[in-house]
Amino acid sequence: MDRQKQKGAVLLLCLVMLLVLTMIGVSSMSSSTLQERMAGGARDYNQAFQAAEASLRVGEAYVREQVAASADPTLLFQAVTACPDVTAAQWSPPADLIGKPKQPICEVSNFYGSSGSSTSYVCETDGSIAENRAFDCLSRTYLFNVEATGYGSGDIEVRLRSTVAIAIRGQN
Repeated sequence: MDRQKQKGAVLLLCLVMLLVLTMIGVSSMSSSTLQERMAGGARDYNQAFQAAEASLRVGEAYVREQVAASADPTLLFQAVTACPDVTAAQWSPPADLIGKPKQPICEVSNFYGSSGSSTSYVCETDGSIAENRAFDCLSRTYLFNVEATGYGSGDIEVRLRSTVAIAIRGQN
C-alpha cells in the first residue's frame, strides 16, 4: 500500500510544479509584451519629436528670410502665419512604419505683435554707458515665436516652441 500512495504523491508534486512553471511562463510573456509596447511608444514619441524639431528649424529659417527681406520687421507676423511645408529632405518618416504620421506643421507670430506700440523691440548695447546720459541703442532686437507640431505613427503629438531674436543694427 505504501507504493500506491507514493505514486500518487509524485503525480501531485509534478502537477504543482507544472502549474508553477506555467505561471512563470505567462508572467514573463506579459512582461515582454509590456516592454514591447513601451519601446513602440518611445519610438513614436521620438518620431514625433524629430518631426516637430525639423519643422521648428524650417520656421526659424523662414523668419530670418522674411526679416532680411523686410524694410520694417515690426510689421511682420502680426497674426499667426503658417510656415512653408517641411520637405522630404528636411524630415521624412521611416519606411517601416505601419501608419504614416501626418505632415509636421509650424506657425510664426511676432512676439510683441499684439502690443501695437512703437517699443516692440529690445535695445541691446555693448555694455558701456556714457557719462550724464542714457546709453545709446546699438541695435533693435525683434522677437518672433515659432511653434511646431510633430506627429508620431500612433496618436502621439509633440509641440515645441522657440523664440527667434534678430538684431537689426543702426535703427533707433
